[in-house]
Amino acid sequence: MEWTVTEVKQTTEVLQLEKCVNDHDGIELKVAADWVGQNDFAIYNDTKLIGYLQAFAYLPTEWELNVFVDPDYRKQGVFTQLVEAAREAARPQGVEAFTFVIDDASESGQAVLGRLGAEYRMTEYNMVLKKAQLFLKADPDFELREATADDRPFIVETLGSSFGNTADEAESIYQAIESDDRVTYIGVANGKPVGVIRAYLASDTQASIHAFAVRPEAQGNGYGKKMLKLMVQAMFRTGRTQLELDVETDNARALDLYKDAGFVVGRGYQFHVLGL
Repeated sequence: MEWTVTEVKQTTEVLQLEKCVNDHDGIELKVAADWVGQNDFAIYNDTKLIGYLQAFAYLPTEWELNVFVDPDYRKQGVFTQLVEAAREAARPQGVEAFTFVIDDASESGQAVLGRLGAEYRMTEYNMVLKKAQLFLKADPDFELREATADDRPFIVETLGSSFGNTADEAESIYQAIESDDRVTYIGVANGKPVGVIRAYLASDTQASIHAFAVRPEAQGNGYGKKMLKLMVQAMFRTGRTQLELDVETDNARALDLYKDAGFVVGRGYQFHVLGL
């Protein structure tokens, strides 16, 4: 069946579709509500929203996609037409690949991406703070301070070197996630910056920790553990006690670090890549 891809009309419709899909499939895949209407695509059946695709341009050559299709309208070409509309918009901008994010428990998502020819790359755990380990022995030679504009080169270089991105890619990623609802801190050991940790302030009580990295030459000194616990303390001081973060399932070292800080494994999210 041919559907018309158009602009989304209301954020509330997207959130209703999100709930419908999650409840039906027993999954937890979230829309970035603040970004609705910025780089997304919708399909309606009369006045009912039945399909929605949200794209995040984290890299100049790669978009990350979340797609939701009403269970009553699956296997009718809704998913395919949303992806094709996104492809037509992305190619002129130099985008070379889409990365799809799906809940690890989404059998329908895995099936449709398999038919599409997307390649599985990795799975991340979402970890939630269960019991905060707030005690940290005082260390006069280590601090976690809020970043300033002068720290930007250090932040971009550290994130790039730690996550395997080029300088241009690291800069693009940082620009994409730079907003007023995020805070950045610098780990400083003996007066020298050694790491970066950021948080998305989702609400007055919730925050998501991300972009957490210790420079390669500074690793092995316990700085990561200190940075994470000090970050948790900083969030608690603002009233944000509901904390979460993501970690790749094969990153045993990071997984142990987060567990030691009181985080427990929640849901898993798969990443599948499709070349354009």
